[in-house]
Amino acid sequence: MLSSGRTGRDEIPTAAGELPVVGHLPILYRDAIGLLRRSRSALGPLFWVNFGFAKRRLFYLGSDALDVLRMPEMVTDYPKHLKDVVGRSTTVQDGALHRHMRSAISPSFSPQSLAKGASATMASVISARIDGWLRQESFAIHPAMLELTLEIMLRVCGVPARDLHAWNRAYCELILGVYPIPGRLPGLPAYRSARARAWIDDRLRELLALARGGSAAGSFIELLSNARDDEGEPLSDQEIIDNVRALLLAGHETSASTLAWIVIHLARQSELWSAICEEHTADPDAPVPMSVREAHRFPVSHAIFREIMRLYSPGWFIFRTVTDPITLHGRRIPRNTPLAISLTCLGYDPSLFPDPDRFDLSRWKDRASSPGPLDLAQFGGGPHFCLGYNLAYIEAIQFQFTLVRALRRAGLIPYLRGPSPKQLYLPVGRPTAATRVAFRPG
Repeated sequence: MLSSGRTGRDEIPTAAGELPVVGHLPILYRDAIGLLRRSRSALGPLFWVNFGFAKRRLFYLGSDALDVLRMPEMVTDYPKHLKDVVGRSTTVQDGALHRHMRSAISPSFSPQSLAKGASATMASVISARIDGWLRQESFAIHPAMLELTLEIMLRVCGVPARDLHAWNRAYCELILGVYPIPGRLPGLPAYRSARARAWIDDRLRELLALARGGSAAGSFIELLSNARDDEGEPLSDQEIIDNVRALLLAGHETSASTLAWIVIHLARQSELWSAICEEHTADPDAPVPMSVREAHRFPVSHAIFREIMRLYSPGWFIFRTVTDPITLHGRRIPRNTPLAISLTCLGYDPSLFPDPDRFDLSRWKDRASSPGPLDLAQFGGGPHFCLGYNLAYIEAIQFQFTLVRALRRAGLIPYLRGPSPKQLYLPVGRPTAATRVAFRPG
């Protein structure tokens, strides 16, 4: 949606650093959260950001962002190039259609369902991958995590192991569609993404046909083929394909970033490595956690996961559009205004998290209460809260558990090789691809 950057008679400021044509896109790629924090400090919590090619969006960074996100005047509004990637999945829907799909899909992501099936698959894949890394001199951490998390998601969906390389290549192409670069000529991101989507959808139709024929028992696709919404209505084939494609993309891209940053911090903070090792020494015979309840037995690992998500949330903002006039920070925001809310920035608000740039496990480790909406803000809020939250949480705790046990058995500790990593923000937040990790005796 195009916008002049004005709302009624009030002119709301634009973030500094805007360039012709590409707008803030270069800054967003390398320092999105820095740009948002600097802009909030200089301009207040309401300002325009240009995503390039005249696609401007009004950012709101108030401490009440979660409440704003739940306002009835807000609807999901993903740009067309992103809708081309995720299709008509729950990600981009509101209202009756969203409720239909979400109520049918949610039971497959319940802690009980995960404990019965996906958790064992995750544990097996994680263990095999870590064993492979131990035989390498060093490895690029983020690409390795992308392969790990995609394999987990594909195995859960029933994809044969022999096809993993082709699926990994297809998803690397699919996510190119996230970049708002116009044109669909061969070689351009939109063209390559559309071609990858067609390949993925063809394979998903084959898997769905197998599931409907009873040849994919226990897989996630088989569960969705039998799923019913609150009214007893099934999902259509296209609804299953769109949602599985989107879940595979979001489920592995976001988790890969989170796991990569966990390893990076364990590798560069010796006191953090000591703390997690001490946690495992206290109960050396504990089995790998297979449920949310079992994962809660590891408070250090839990705190590491929470602090990584606070500082390095992969999905750093949410698309919305205003359907009726509202007031934000004393400004009237007219209908049809394209809005963006960065829940990630809540994690850097010093009034909510003192000394926000400091990595501090005590924010989470000594808490007696369960995480609340603010603590889970990186996973969204309201009806669009992340379906895969429980999966991501168990995966992160299992990963830390298995990594520590494997390295301790081998008498090794992780360390970073090469320059200190930085966070990049497009297509999602992630560490620089060149960041390498190795293991040494310790």
